[in-house]
Amino acid sequence: MRSIKPLIGPISGIMGLILYLSLSVVAFSSYPSSFDPMGNWLSDLGNNLLNPGGAIFYRLAGILSGTALLAFFLTLAYWTKGQRKGIRVLFLLVRVFGLIASLSFIMTGVFSEDMMPMHSWFSITLYISFGTVIALTGITVSFSKILPRWFAAFCFLAWAFDIVSGIFGQTMWLEWVVVAFLLVCVATMSVFALKHNLTFQPQTRKKD
Repeated sequence: MRSIKPLIGPISGIMGLILYLSLSVVAFSSYPSSFDPMGNWLSDLGNNLLNPGGAIFYRLAGILSGTALLAFFLTLAYWTKGQRKGIRVLFLLVRVFGLIASLSFIMTGVFSEDMMPMHSWFSITLYISFGTVIALTGITVSFSKILPRWFAAFCFLAWAFDIVSGIFGQTMWLEWVVVAFLLVCVATMSVFALKHNLTFQPQTRKKD
């Protein structure tokens, strides 16, 4: 009988996305004024001063989604069974930075935008660590058969936007684009994990 452990990762990834999107919509619906990529940071939804009626929902989005992503990244070890040592090391780094990003995501919910400088610290850590995750994932996919090669190109494009967003730190719409890329990355990895017989099949390779 197949173990249910490989299911935990993709289901956690998908649940994290559902929680984030649904709670964000609730927070958005409570925002008292106009809200758009040109005039708002996404974190404005969780600002208790700007969104007194809906901030709690966006803060919960960070806390609950971050918790789900912890489980997602913890289970990535199942994907590299039978791979070369170099691939396993790269995916170990993906897991480590993914866990850092997930914890930072949780803390951005604990410390909302109106709780500076703590929110800023964890927000910066979140984008740096998630950027590292997608870059390392792109490199790993380029040298393995864990995911389709086109996904590597997508990861590098997402990484490029993450870097540009860091350079032009006051450009609000770039944050929205980066977050969208990150959501699609997690969704793609989760869907492929489910599609390939609930877990990725080990590749038979010679030992290094």
